Amino acid sequence: ANIVWKIKKGDLVRLKDYPTAREDEYVYTTGLVISDIIISDQQHQQQLWPSVDVYIFKTGAKRNCGPANLEIISCS
Repeated sequence: ANIVWKIKKGDLVRLKDYPTAREDEYVYTTGLVISDIIISDQQHQQQLWPSVDVYIFKTGAKRNCGPANLEIISCS
């Protein structure tokens, strides 16, 4: 059975971050998917899990995220 990840460039997502020393629970931030699904890295090696690049609104940073860390809020 294949698992299908229906995420695409332009989707608004909620990113789950793990707690730091200040928080006891997960921290959620909002971002925008800025890449298509990535299945291989720059050395053309197959990744275990697919990922996408997400622009984080709060920090202005780009982050590579997998399916376990993202929830789609709104589709593009």
